[in-house]
Amino acid sequence: MPHSLLEILRYSLLAAIWLFFVYAARMVWVEVRRSRAEQAAQAPPSAPVVVDKALELRLRVVDPPQRRGRVFELGDEVTVGRSPGCAVPLDDDTFASSIHARVFRRSGELWLEDLGSTNGTWVNDERLDNPVRLRRGDRVKVGSTILEVAR
Repeated sequence: MPHSLLEILRYSLLAAIWLFFVYAARMVWVEVRRSRAEQAAQAPPSAPVVVDKALELRLRVVDPPQRRGRVFELGDEVTVGRSPGCAVPLDDDTFASSIHARVFRRSGELWLEDLGSTNGTWVNDERLDNPVRLRRGDRVKVGSTILEVAR
């Protein structure tokens, strides 16, 4: 084998090993963030919270036009993404991750958390770094889909 080919193979193997370690470190980071959020969500509320059925919020698709008006009911915890198991399926959005984000209730309020997605999750044109409380009228961008928090 020529010496130059061996050098190329050696550097390719080294690059593949580094990519593997970077990917593994990213997965560990995502799991640590997820477990912290789950622990915070499981903390007992300071006072009993009564949720009025009339105040329950939903996600309504605003964009793309072919899915505009589609409404998703929100339970205590739902996931958003391309995976068939997600309660808010975005199966034709190629910019959304398989399990992109989760919407959950904490102390009677609705919260949104990015689950380490590649393209990020945005609320009112601001990228999420931590879970954020959702309010009626907020615009959530997941991949190329825009959802609005509505009643």
